[in-house]
Amino acid sequence: MNTTREFAELLKGCRPVKDKDGNIVVQSIMNMQVVALTTEKEYSLDERFANPLTSVHAGNSSYGQISFKNNADKEVILPTQMAVMTKQSAQNHGMTKAGYVEKYGNVTYHDAGCVQGGQTGHFRGTQEFRMLPVTMREMVFDTVGQPSSYGRIYPAIQKLGVDTQSNAGNYLNVYFEKYDKKLEQFIAHFERPRNLIGIIVLVDGEIVAVDKFPSFTYAEQVWDLMIRDCYGSLAIISELKHKSTMQNFTETFNDLKKSHQENIIDLLERSLRKTKKSITDSVQEKIQELLNLTFDATLDAEGNPSARTNAPKSYMLKTEGYVGQVITENEFNHMMSIVKRERFDPNALRAVNELRNKARKQEKFSL
Repeated sequence: MNTTREFAELLKGCRPVKDKDGNIVVQSIMNMQVVALTTEKEYSLDERFANPLTSVHAGNSSYGQISFKNNADKEVILPTQMAVMTKQSAQNHGMTKAGYVEKYGNVTYHDAGCVQGGQTGHFRGTQEFRMLPVTMREMVFDTVGQPSSYGRIYPAIQKLGVDTQSNAGNYLNVYFEKYDKKLEQFIAHFERPRNLIGIIVLVDGEIVAVDKFPSFTYAEQVWDLMIRDCYGSLAIISELKHKSTMQNFTETFNDLKKSHQENIIDLLERSLRKTKKSITDSVQEKIQELLNLTFDATLDAEGNPSARTNAPKSYMLKTEGYVGQVITENEFNHMMSIVKRERFDPNALRAVNELRNKARKQEKFSL
């Protein structure tokens, strides 16, 4: 079953976290920016869903699949592209998307993939979870719905190995072993705000990833893994490309200093206000561009294992330049994740939007 979803509808109820002056709070490292999203408390289903990192145990009996057993009396939504990285004598595996497990339920996903090359063996009852780096998401999302293949994730790991100079080959653990210490330091650069419900990530001023979570509690539970495992790869790649930290404040201060007649404290305050407004305007502009996006939404049969007709449903999302997934129930979106395709140039979208805006302003033909 195919349908369409507007980007604005996918994030309905959410809004960027702002400071007391109305500026969007943006946290930065090098050329990467993180914008936190929040919502009204009534839209955060804190009591409904269990902790996905502690409530389920994972196992498998063949390559290219993962089974999850939920031991909690609450439902579980599995984080997007969670991986099993085990110390057992078994082959590590990764999910190709987010998942859903009923309370006290068991579910097997047959469209998972191996992430550890030639290692053999099956894992049992483990909670040794990590997340696939966000730079792999596009390639891994694209494998959803394709014929069963235990090696479906290997090409994405190989590309990650090249991009991060980790020579990972088909072994995701090689990447983590090389960068785990750096990724732990990376967490310290970001502070999780209260009532977090989602994240927008920008690189070089362009939106590259958007995630929405089921609740404030859920966001708190997965925060460290999301920042370390998922988004950390963006900072590593930026560092290897010798990208520098954005100097918005320094540039603004130096510009205002040329003609200032005030004392240094006033100059600093004015520079800070102008910098925050400039960042807010830039981020708002980029988000506004996405509001015009319409996604093709395809029901993911493999991602809807529950026999309950009213259980949350998984849809895979695709549009020009972006790919992702939403887990939704009665038009309420519990989990959403989209990523920008690496080769997509957002300037192409801007040109389309500009022409559409001009078309809307035109009067209808008449005599």
